[in-house]
Amino acid sequence: MNGIIYCRVSSKEQIEGTSLESQQSACLEYADAKDLRVLRVFIEQGESAKFADRTQLIELLDYCRMNKNQIQVLVVWKLDRFSRNVEDHFSIKATLAKYGVRIVSVTEPIDTNPEGRLMETILAGFAQFDNDIRAARTVQGMRRRLQDGIFPWMPPLGYRCAAPGERKNTPDVPDPARFDLLRRAWREFASGAYSKRDIRAMLAQWGLTTRKGKPISDQTLDNILANPFYAGILVDPWSGKEYTGLHTPMVTPEEFARAQQAVSRKNRSRPHHLYREDFPLRGFVRCAECKHPLTGALSRGRSRSYPYYNCHNRSCARRGKALSAPSVDTEFRTFLSEIIPKQECSNTLEEVVRQSLAVKQTGEQAGLERRKKRTNQISRELAQLIDLRTKGQITDQEFASHRSHLLDQRNALLVNSATTYSTDEIMRKLEDLSDPLMQLPQTWETLKGTRSLRFDQLVLPAGFVAGEIRTAQIGLLFRLFGGMPPGDPHVVPRGIKFSNQLMQEITDFWSVLFGPEEEKIVKIRPIRRRYRKRDPVS
Repeated sequence: MNGIIYCRVSSKEQIEGTSLESQQSACLEYADAKDLRVLRVFIEQGESAKFADRTQLIELLDYCRMNKNQIQVLVVWKLDRFSRNVEDHFSIKATLAKYGVRIVSVTEPIDTNPEGRLMETILAGFAQFDNDIRAARTVQGMRRRLQDGIFPWMPPLGYRCAAPGERKNTPDVPDPARFDLLRRAWREFASGAYSKRDIRAMLAQWGLTTRKGKPISDQTLDNILANPFYAGILVDPWSGKEYTGLHTPMVTPEEFARAQQAVSRKNRSRPHHLYREDFPLRGFVRCAECKHPLTGALSRGRSRSYPYYNCHNRSCARRGKALSAPSVDTEFRTFLSEIIPKQECSNTLEEVVRQSLAVKQTGEQAGLERRKKRTNQISRELAQLIDLRTKGQITDQEFASHRSHLLDQRNALLVNSATTYSTDEIMRKLEDLSDPLMQLPQTWETLKGTRSLRFDQLVLPAGFVAGEIRTAQIGLLFRLFGGMPPGDPHVVPRGIKFSNQLMQEITDFWSVLFGPEEEKIVKIRPIRRRYRKRDPVS
């Protein structure tokens, strides 16, 4: 007779220990004693007992289907290695029976006679009972940890486990590479002066990434800003009760509350950026007092109107005080002349770009292979799932749930596919940018509409404070060009750690200067005019 073997362990410790090896050895000895010819061994490593999570079991069923009536026996060490759910056990058993396969256990007396069937049912029930007890005890243990002020799971970004790889008995500790940067971002957002888009741009400029080395996404930032863990609060997900954590809070409860108010506002988008030549920096320049974006207004004089930037934040001490638009524009223009790329840094930047592209393309190829392999695996699992429903072995609700889960995984793989950059294309764009970047003030003055706004955001992603432009966060491309003013605290070392962002900035700059103009229908708003002459206050 022909047979196959199925072994499963559910933890890393069992993989590294002797559990998996002893299971396989016992099954092979049983097959040899029964004169079974083992065609294949399926080994599930570190997977739970849930049917939908076990890739090797799904592959086993597919293998039996393709070799129908050619395999007579499936050998398992114990039934609880096969399944810990009574419904799953008999559902999978029925599927195997259609393919001419019966299940035998090395250590348990199950058979096709009435006594053997009764014993199989009892053992399957005990397996589920044991699994349910373990789950209840696990939940109880995690809830006890929460009550003691210890977060039992992986801590959020900005923290790390005090003793990685061990059972958590101590609170999480700050991650030195991320804690201070995130705390600074929290406080900037809690001030109400910056939108989530501004904060994300700041984090990108500071070089903050996820644990996988990826930039902070919108969803990741939303999760951070909504997590009370950062304020020292632990929430029991089963009851919703809150407990005081023993870890070091990143923000105070007051700062967390202000951030939640900022998140809950109906309009958290960037300020309205309707371009007008009189106010090229409207919504981009910020108030020196409250850091809110300034609006633009015309003040009528005796012979003509004069443009001013104004703060309309009701709680600001400078509310209503005007800044001359030409003086602010001159400040920005002067700053552009100071960050013009240095000629001697051009060759260095080209070399950095080439190295970044080489590393990125190597990583993309490896990632493409992993995504392709997982996508094919998901396709097989979907086919198996459809087959199970067609045969009535799973309910419509189970089918819909598992199918949705698999489709979400496949869509995520497609959406997260890495953007491939051509070396020749990037280098050509970098060469095209050489002259415009060497004449930054003149380049800025020639841009209009959305091009001007996008240019501003690429140079200074979070805008600048009037009178304090030299301390603003500057774009990565200019930092690598070496055009930073002396003593700037935000300079980062050259290297390839920012390769994705660098390639994107080169592409965006090229698009602003040479790409097609975006066609947008904008409703023109009337310009607010002041009908009494006012002297500007600087």
